[in-house]
Amino acid sequence: MADVRALLKSKRQEARISHPYATYTTSGQLKCSICASIVKHASAWEGHLGSKAHRTNILRLREEERRRQDVLLAKEREAEQLEEQEGEEEEELVPQEVKGKRKSPSSVEADGSHVDKKRKVDGAQPALPKAASSSSSFPADFFSDPNHAPVLLSEVDEDEDEDKPPAEPTKSKSQEPTSVVDLEYERFQRELLASAATADPSETFARATVYAEPVIVSTETAGLPAGAGGAVEVQQAPEPTEEEIRLKKEQEERELIMDRLLEEERAQEDADTRVQMLKNKLEGLRKRREAKRTKAKPS
Repeated sequence: MADVRALLKSKRQEARISHPYATYTTSGQLKCSICASIVKHASAWEGHLGSKAHRTNILRLREEERRRQDVLLAKEREAEQLEEQEGEEEEELVPQEVKGKRKSPSSVEADGSHVDKKRKVDGAQPALPKAASSSSSFPADFFSDPNHAPVLLSEVDEDEDEDKPPAEPTKSKSQEPTSVVDLEYERFQRELLASAATADPSETFARATVYAEPVIVSTETAGLPAGAGGAVEVQQAPEPTEEEIRLKKEQEERELIMDRLLEEERAQEDADTRVQMLKNKLEGLRKRREAKRTKAKPS
């Protein structure tokens, strides 16, 4: 009898419920984490999931989660609005500073030289594509997607600076970039042109970026090369040995015995419950009869 109880206990421990809401106490009792209630048997877990109390608790938790998400979204939107307002204020301040710089006396004196430079650049515009194409060492079809090709500026301004004699400080100041970003961008273009001129073609090809359209991968074997016998080769599983077959049969017999024992235990519990209910009914009937007899006796 002790062996049967030990087997039943081990079987109950093996049949653990794997559900997000199922937890076990330190004593091994099944517990619902949502309702915080103990479930007596693993077989009653499905019935607990379908109960009204469990469904009500789940709806309540989902409503609380939705409210928390709404609060987080509202906070994120407020933060984004504050960032946008700060960015707009900065953009409004930057044009005012640039406008004040343009109205300085040095910039007013350099207007004449700026107009002359603009005319010269307009006259040299037809030669820009040729200069840009000659300065770049990339072939015409090097980039698979032309939109991702680097934009290279022409060196017209540099040629003009070399041809012109040394100018006054006010004129050279008007020709220089007005911000640090322009200086960095110009230096980056020069370095890119220099590295492109001295780069190895094989290294340039290896570093190139290739763009391709996505392709759907199919798991079907239709159209695949066949094996030596004209059919697709399929690896066969090794045949089990006699020892493995014997162990498998013993395991199946044990499981069958355990299932029968569990069924008998459940039937015994049901029978005990019914007997207890009948005893309670008999006790109630007996009390009613005694009450009637006491009333029927003459005083």
